[in-house]
Amino acid sequence: MDRRTFLKALTSFGASIALPLDLATASNAEVDTAWTEAEKTWDLFEVSEFRTLSYANFEEHTTRYDAYGFSDASDVDASMLESHYDLYDPIQALYREHLLEQDPALDEATLDEKVEDEWLEWCQQASGTDRTSIDRIIDDWLSEAPDPCQEWEAYYKTGDAQGAAYDHFLREDPELMEALGIVVIEGDCPGSSYYAAELHTEVEAANRIAAERGWTIRFVYDGEDIVRYDRTPVV
Repeated sequence: MDRRTFLKALTSFGASIALPLDLATASNAEVDTAWTEAEKTWDLFEVSEFRTLSYANFEEHTTRYDAYGFSDASDVDASMLESHYDLYDPIQALYREHLLEQDPALDEATLDEKVEDEWLEWCQQASGTDRTSIDRIIDDWLSEAPDPCQEWEAYYKTGDAQGAAYDHFLREDPELMEALGIVVIEGDCPGSSYYAAELHTEVEAANRIAAERGWTIRFVYDGEDIVRYDRTPVV
C-alpha cells in the first residue's frame, strides 16, 4: 500500500492526522510529511484471505543495514559471518592473501586447511590495514539489499510486511490482542517457516472494537479497492 493510500484508509476510519487540504493533489513532500507523522501513532494492517496480518505501510529495506538494524560493520557477529557465503568468501580470500604474503611457499593443501580453520579468528582479531579491508568488505555487504530467500531466518521478523506485523504483535498489549482476536503463530507444524500474526475476528468488528476503545489500530482487507473506505468514518 503506497503512502497516499495508507493515509486515505486511515482518514476513512476517523484517524486524527494532519493532512494536506487535498490529499489527491498534494506533493510527494507533503504526503511524506503526513505519512511520517501518521505512522508514529497509527497502525494499519492488511488482512489476507487466510487471516494473516501484514503491515499496510511496510516499505522494503533497501540495504542490510536497515534490514538488520545495524549502524556499522562491528555489529556483524561471528554467527552472521559464518552464515553467509557471500560475506565470508571474500574475507577468506583476503586471509588467503595474508597467509601467502607471510609464507609464499605454502602448498595449496596446507593453505586451504589454514584458511578453513583460522579465517574467523583472524577476522575477529585483525587490526591495522587488515581490519580496514575486512570492515570494507562487511560494509559493502551491509550496503546491499538483502535476499529474503536466503536470509529469511535471520530477519524474518522484519524482512517483509508479514514479518513486521508478526514482530509488532510479539510486543503488543495482550488485552488488545485478546479483544481483537489476534493470535501469533510461530510455526504451524514442526519445521514450518510460517511465522505470522492472524486476525481471528471479522475486519469490520475488529475496527469497531478498536474505535470504541480508543486504540489507534485499524484493519483492511488485503488488496481491497480503497474506494470502499470512502464512507462515513468509524468513530
